[in-house]
Amino acid sequence: MTINPTRPAISAQAVRKSFGEHVVLDGVNLTVADGTVFSLLGPNGAGKTTMVRILSTLIAADSGTIRVGGHDVASDPDGVRALIGVTRQFSAVD
Repeated sequence: MTINPTRPAISAQAVRKSFGEHVVLDGVNLTVADGTVFSLLGPNGAGKTTMVRILSTLIAADSGTIRVGGHDVASDPDGVRALIGVTRQFSAVD
């Protein structure tokens, strides 16, 4: 994998997601530089899992612009999926 310092690995602007009346993400902005290690931390109910599910194309955001590896998650989910691998905490192999 080639690191590209001019393009962020993840770029998310004004991401919003709600489930019915319950707003989970409200205007989230995030930029992760290419070649860095990033952790998404917060208390239960903060929207971490929802954000990861959006970034990995498992669910769609209600609004906002999200790019992973230069691919738009809404218009090019296959391009995003070709670049990523997601392992949840409890799926780790010992």
